[in-house]
Amino acid sequence: MSMPGLYVHIPFCLRKCHYCDFVSYPNMENSIDEYIDALLTEAKLNDAFFSSRRIDTVFIGGGTPSLLSPSQIERLVCGLQSLPNFNPTEFTIESNPETITDTKLAAYANAGINRLSIGLQCHDNDILRAIGRGHTYQNFLTAYKLAANHFDNINVDTIFGLPNQTLESFRETLRQLIELSPTHISSYSLKLEQGTNLYSSFYGIDDETDREMYHTAIEMLSDTGYFHYETSNFSQQGFECKHNMKYWTGEEYLGLGVAAHSYYDGNTRTNNTDNLMQYIQMLSNGEKPTVNTITLSNADMLEDYIMLHLRLVEGIVFDDFYNKFNTSFQNEYADAITFAKDAGLITITDSSVHPTIKGFDLQNTLISEFMKKM
Repeated sequence: MSMPGLYVHIPFCLRKCHYCDFVSYPNMENSIDEYIDALLTEAKLNDAFFSSRRIDTVFIGGGTPSLLSPSQIERLVCGLQSLPNFNPTEFTIESNPETITDTKLAAYANAGINRLSIGLQCHDNDILRAIGRGHTYQNFLTAYKLAANHFDNINVDTIFGLPNQTLESFRETLRQLIELSPTHISSYSLKLEQGTNLYSSFYGIDDETDREMYHTAIEMLSDTGYFHYETSNFSQQGFECKHNMKYWTGEEYLGLGVAAHSYYDGNTRTNNTDNLMQYIQMLSNGEKPTVNTITLSNADMLEDYIMLHLRLVEGIVFDDFYNKFNTSFQNEYADAITFAKDAGLITITDSSVHPTIKGFDLQNTLISEFMKKM
């Protein structure tokens, strides 16, 4: 029996952060109960998926899932637990510091959630205000200390390349986090997305500083016991995010909720409507909210495999590639391997190729070189 992941999208938030282009809706808390009903209806409409598989990981993301009340979270999780073969070993919920309370954290733990992800972004309150965050660093510290009483597995999100953020300021954010010693730290380079508030008011930092910050994260976190296992993710030993690894290694996952995506049966991708009211209406009519279904070709699957695996520090393992595609990666991509090796973008072993730090810096170049073969 295969063991896919389950993603549940909670699109509600108190405010829209200035860099955020995710599907999220501020000031619509009055729709939460109706939305949970729709989510659980969608889950039931996917009974065949759950009956033939065992759910191994769950990730409740957003938006701001911690905006939900304890009773709303309990109702959602109880509904999920009634599904066939629902037995996750890793169960994550995302949160923002200003919406975390001890009562909510206790409700999460009692419901079987065993991993908490907290969005810090940086420790500088002026920068937090500039990017539209609704919390201070002190709010984060309070929330983190409460969370540590309930969870042994905590991720903290950070972003570098923010407005008015210096290299030293970013170092200080990392120093503060290292002192707290969460089991997992994500550190993302700011992406300015068209249509966001920040896109029209901030030109971004120069590439050299951005890369200095990235290298600093790798160096500081690696030196203090964190394993750099994916482009932007670092964990203490054994605490890699099992759910996200399913995305990066091409395993199955089902997405529930507005704008959620799914991948299953080896070659099928679907996505739900990104319109909240349409999502709720379709499910109230007993109709799946899927608006797009794509059957991937072999070339599509090859492209996805290479693109996603080159995000991982372990890279592309030759035996795994052969087992999936019945062909030799070394033979099929000999020219690209030679180019990438000579350019210092990859390291080659007897069993794999994996990106160097330069390969992560020039990830688009690295991936596009292999795409030329497609």
